[in-house]
Amino acid sequence: MGKFMKYILGVLIAIVLLSSSCEKDDNKSPLNELKNFEILELDVPFQISDNVVSGFVSAGTILTDRTIVFEISEKASLLIDGTEQVSGVSKHDFTDEVEVVVVAENGAKKPYTIIVGKMANEEPVSYAGNDTVIYVEEGVTNKEVVLDGSGSIDEDGEIVSYRWEEEGAQILTGMSGEVNLPLGKHTITLKVEDNLGATHESQLTIYVREIQAYTPLDLDASTATQNLLLNLGKIANGPEFAFGQEFPMSFKLNSLRWSLETSDSKEVTGDHPAVYGIDPHYMLYKSEDQKQLHIDEALYAYQNGGIITFDFHQQSRYNHKIYMDDITDDRDKSLMYDIVNDNDGARDWFFEELDQVIAMINNDLGFPVVFRLYHEMNGGWFWWGSKATNHSKQLYIDFFRLAVDYIRDRSNLVLFAWSPNVPFDTDYYPGNNYVDIVGVDYYEPSASQLTSVLKQVSSFAAENKKIAVLSETGQRDNYINNYPDFWTSTILKGIKDGADEIKIAWVLGWFNAPWTSSQSDLFIPNAESPASARNDFVEFYQDGTTLFLQETHEMQLYETP
Repeated sequence: MGKFMKYILGVLIAIVLLSSSCEKDDNKSPLNELKNFEILELDVPFQISDNVVSGFVSAGTILTDRTIVFEISEKASLLIDGTEQVSGVSKHDFTDEVEVVVVAENGAKKPYTIIVGKMANEEPVSYAGNDTVIYVEEGVTNKEVVLDGSGSIDEDGEIVSYRWEEEGAQILTGMSGEVNLPLGKHTITLKVEDNLGATHESQLTIYVREIQAYTPLDLDASTATQNLLLNLGKIANGPEFAFGQEFPMSFKLNSLRWSLETSDSKEVTGDHPAVYGIDPHYMLYKSEDQKQLHIDEALYAYQNGGIITFDFHQQSRYNHKIYMDDITDDRDKSLMYDIVNDNDGARDWFFEELDQVIAMINNDLGFPVVFRLYHEMNGGWFWWGSKATNHSKQLYIDFFRLAVDYIRDRSNLVLFAWSPNVPFDTDYYPGNNYVDIVGVDYYEPSASQLTSVLKQVSSFAAENKKIAVLSETGQRDNYINNYPDFWTSTILKGIKDGADEIKIAWVLGWFNAPWTSSQSDLFIPNAESPASARNDFVEFYQDGTTLFLQETHEMQLYETP
């Protein structure tokens, strides 16, 4: 073969070899897609958009030495700084942006930028605990108290510092611990700091109080009666108060509620009132069936940890009326005077009426009641009020004392309450030997007016070592529609605005009358009331300062505190 032919043959062989090599490269995969990306130690999703992979983590998250988990195209490889990475094994620092390259089988390259962003640091949330009242025995001047900040949280980091202060001075460090507090009010601040320097603080108020030596004016009062008074004192001197209503179960719009399975309060909030107002008027002057209904209602309240308070709208002797405007017989207009002075058999009649009430307390009930005798005496509407013939403040005081002495000698189950109508007129006060509980009846107050009056009542009660209550209240001007937020914006606000100067054991709203069918006559909402009134009363119920029946049941008010 000549040289030329050898040359031609070599060229042909080279062309064939080159063609074969190109065919082999064309068969290699060109796919270089990053399908999924995760960082094993971080529970966050990453989004892949074009050539950017991004995810966000909480401030303070450690991004060094993190394990990558990824999914790429088949037969492709992922490189960082020229080094092939192994999913689930390889680690890297993601404090700054990281450039990765996905290389296809055929060598085609596609770059991606990994960005791990940090969200703004959320400040921690300090929780110093609930306000509380701690009682010490008489003569004890201080108390070891546990402070517990374990309820504090930091959603995106960790709390590294707890500092407890009172009046700017540090009293404790650490999440929890004991401090020694003297008698009095203590406003304590818990300041917490997270690992990135963000701070937050909260406060709690702790009252260290000496147990008041509340003693029933009846020195022979039963143990349960004594315990009730002491426990009412604890409520009054604490941050809470009990809610009550007159005839909460047996009265409803349109009719009596004979089943005693529920109450308007329970149908709206899920719980009954803690205080049950019961009026012997509806037991002495109504049918035997109705008398038994109200006895059963009082029994239910007591058996379930409630407080029972009597008020007595006693009928007059001759006209059988309560209100002076309805009385025509002059003998009834002078009835209080004649009872006090034992004229014309009036005192015997009076005692016979009281005997019936005493019999119900001793025999039908058999447990302690708070008897709010002859209330609103400073108004002119009742026959024992200011329009009575020969009226004087001393006459009323003598009348009240006569009733207390008579009942006290015949029952050891009675605590005695005295409650004028607003204004709070202490000139009618019968004296410390005749009163256990001091109240005021106040309808249609504004929040500020209520604050002012309850401060007066609380101060007077404290000075005389008595317990204060808001003995009757309500809004009678179509409360449901005109003042649907009455219970929060007036009652609750009025009490809270008084802060430590208001110390009351309970608030009692008036009844939802069975002889009317109009929502405008309600004192608390029922299940058919507009949502605005119902929601407001639920808010009142849910507030941390109000006590309803389930809560007083847990307090065991008739047991030794």
